Amino acid sequence: MTTVNVCVIGTGRAGMVHAENFRWRVKHAELVAVVDADAGRAAEAAAALGLPGMGFTSLADATAAIDIDAVVITTPTFTHRALAVEAANSGLHVFCEKPMALTLAECDAIINACESNSVKLQIGFMRRFDPPFVSAKADLTAGLVGEPLLVRSLTRGPGLPPAWANDVSTSNGMLAEVNSHDFDTVRWLGGADIVEVHAVAAALKRPDLRKELPDFYDTAVVTATLANGAFGVIDGVCPADYGYDARAEVVGSAGVLMVGELRDTSSLRFTREGGGVRGHFVSWRERFKRAYELEAEEFIACIEEDRAPSVGGPDGRAAVAAVLAARTSLAEGRTAKVVF
Repeated sequence: MTTVNVCVIGTGRAGMVHAENFRWRVKHAELVAVVDADAGRAAEAAAALGLPGMGFTSLADATAAIDIDAVVITTPTFTHRALAVEAANSGLHVFCEKPMALTLAECDAIINACESNSVKLQIGFMRRFDPPFVSAKADLTAGLVGEPLLVRSLTRGPGLPPAWANDVSTSNGMLAEVNSHDFDTVRWLGGADIVEVHAVAAALKRPDLRKELPDFYDTAVVTATLANGAFGVIDGVCPADYGYDARAEVVGSAGVLMVGELRDTSSLRFTREGGGVRGHFVSWRERFKRAYELEAEEFIACIEEDRAPSVGGPDGRAAVAAVLAARTSLAEGRTAKVVF
């Protein structure tokens, strides 16, 4: 088999998770370059990855210096469309982190560019590769709990995201940056598109940020209706402080499925002073470590085998559509239809 040369664009936390996976853990892939608009960060990341001199400030500079087959885009959401279209027009396969983009028009531009240039497009919904979530989906497909009636999905992050993500105008807010995974999970496990949502949100943890960002919120709940009649519930808190928490539950007509847990091991420690204590996840990097590796392996396999990724542009677009409907619901205080 041939080796796929990969360039990671963006050297923040998610970017380095992907870069380390493609550098050392994914067969038939070779990380050959990183790109970051900050030259110092690009150089530092390249050196940390054992690629001195392979840190660039633009994709154009990287492609001019070295052969690249595919890119992994982990930059802020408002940059995704331009970078993905540039990569596709250069004949490069595209892995794009969630959220796919800010608008449906931007999603369509990415999808069309990838289709027009016959390159793969995969969206970074890593929960679809996490073994417990995969097992739950298999049980649902097999009908082991009957038809889905209610799907609940939650994500609670330990700390605030980067400053740009707190600004709804550049990120679509926490429901996009943190809870995109939950919109996708509800749709995926529920087996149908989300067609209607009602959202409520408030700045309960950091009300001080409302002075600078009037639309900022850190706590939200969304109720959803799916095309098959099932219901969905999504909740998010960021910063939650206590750790990283990502779970789902599906109530079916013949049973219930529960996916994920907060604790990282099955061990339990008791002391006179502390009561019962379990270790728990404090970061998404630990909770979904294997899922990130598996989605990277999927991306390379799709390129090698010339097949469509299991999580593609339409999935990313559907999550964006649901998030935008939630934004409408928040702004207008009403239930909003999802516009496809």
